[in-house]
Amino acid sequence: MIRYFRSTECEPAARGREFGARHAAEIRRTVELYRALFTRAAGRDFDLCPFGSAALERVRAFSATLHAEMFGLAEGAGLSPDQIGAINARTEILASLKAPARGECSTVVRIDPYSATSVAVQTWDWYAEFADQWLVWEIPRADGSLVTTVTEFGIVGKVGITNRGIGLHFNILHHARDGEGMGVPVHVLARAVLDGNGDINAALQLIQRTAVSASSCLTLVCVHGDASAAVAAEIYPGGLGVAFPAEDGLLVHTNHFVTAPACHHDTEPGQFPDTLVRHDLLIRRLRARTLTSANVIAAMNTHLGTIGAVCCHPDPALPAIGQYATLATIVLDVAAGCLEAHPGGPCRHVA
Repeated sequence: MIRYFRSTECEPAARGREFGARHAAEIRRTVELYRALFTRAAGRDFDLCPFGSAALERVRAFSATLHAEMFGLAEGAGLSPDQIGAINARTEILASLKAPARGECSTVVRIDPYSATSVAVQTWDWYAEFADQWLVWEIPRADGSLVTTVTEFGIVGKVGITNRGIGLHFNILHHARDGEGMGVPVHVLARAVLDGNGDINAALQLIQRTAVSASSCLTLVCVHGDASAAVAAEIYPGGLGVAFPAEDGLLVHTNHFVTAPACHHDTEPGQFPDTLVRHDLLIRRLRARTLTSANVIAAMNTHLGTIGAVCCHPDPALPAIGQYATLATIVLDVAAGCLEAHPGGPCRHVA
């Protein structure tokens, strides 16, 4: 079952309180699942508060609006702000623990530079125990704009779209410098991009000037008038790398860096080379084809590589806790300003 929520409050703190009160049980569950995950990664009981406090300080300096919303979330859910800070910084905390962590997600975008036509689809892979911990959150804003994000309960943003002509896909990356201190949480940065004015150049400027301590790829898709564009923004503690579509408009991103110099310090392929296999397979399946969201999902319907596949499922022969699964398949319609989120992997949604 897909869960949806549309905020009725536009003031940030009030919006957070409304969401927190409505979803208190789910947010508390998110906190406990991440506490357990961090404890496994650390090999000891894990205290969320110091990391959550540090994350909130970075958010306060980065975005007063999102800082107020996060405090509202905590108040509404009956949790401490540090707990909300910690789950929003879950990528940064995992990076600081230096525990081996698989990549997640495969993203496919095809744009036509002479029209507002675009196809944008991704899988979201994460720990299987989080399968019921996400929703589609619609966020009306006082200026009349609308942000829609697929995110985890208590986390302010992830994959999303706006009615101002911009969409965002999200893939985790891993760099040797990850985990040095606490930067702006990448999930908070993703939401800030969606909260912007829809200008892809302004979005890239925001990403460029934001200091992070964990790596991710934010793939931006923009339509305006009779034109469309896409760019994969690879962020890491050393800066930003950008990758653009091939000549046929196809842009595929998985969980390894494709830009220099970050690719020279990429820790993902050495540990989990499935990212390279997924990237190659999707390009070969989709190159030189007229794409629709339906045939992208069909191309993503592959279990080659088993637990490292584009459409991945837990191995029943292994312990249930700590395994990955494709939790959602997400389609962005940037021109229409809406998204579709399907539970589970592409194999459940092939037309």
